[in-house]
Amino acid sequence: MKRLRLFAVLFTVAAAAAANLAMASPASADDHTVSIQSQASLKCLQPVNESIEAGAAIVQVPCNHSNAQTWFFKDLGNSVFRPQNLNSGMCLDAFGGATNGTPVVQWPCASISNQSWQASRSLPNVVSLRSRVAGTSSHCLDVPGGQSTDGLAVQIYVCNGTAAQSWGVGITTIQQ
Repeated sequence: MKRLRLFAVLFTVAAAAAANLAMASPASADDHTVSIQSQASLKCLQPVNESIEAGAAIVQVPCNHSNAQTWFFKDLGNSVFRPQNLNSGMCLDAFGGATNGTPVVQWPCASISNQSWQASRSLPNVVSLRSRVAGTSSHCLDVPGGQSTDGLAVQIYVCNGTAAQSWGVGITTIQQ
């Protein structure tokens, strides 16, 4: 009799868990969990020192495939995504207006244009990421001067088609 009760309790718990999973909204088929690697420096993006604090600069460092270098790209439609850091849970944010040198930081995720980025082609792929801050699309995620300095903070800069604005999203190149 005890076994039958235990089975009934376990079955009820399992059924409730399955119902909750079925009611959760599934991720879009176009959502991606990926790294973001500069094609100029072959370094990956993460919050400085793997910070989980709001406002931490997004910097390039050697790729190590850690959670701090893993981003969930939430599909917003029309090749626009909201990248969210797997380690901190915060989103990639152009912290200011559409001007050259605007810093890119992590910030609590919200439905704001500063956290919307348009990929130049479908993911995973090598793409440019255009900031959609204030509805614009003139500025791209950029490594200042295409430098390969470890710990260098990224910015947005007017889109120019250079390697400094070319990102392997979900495509990691092995450094030599």
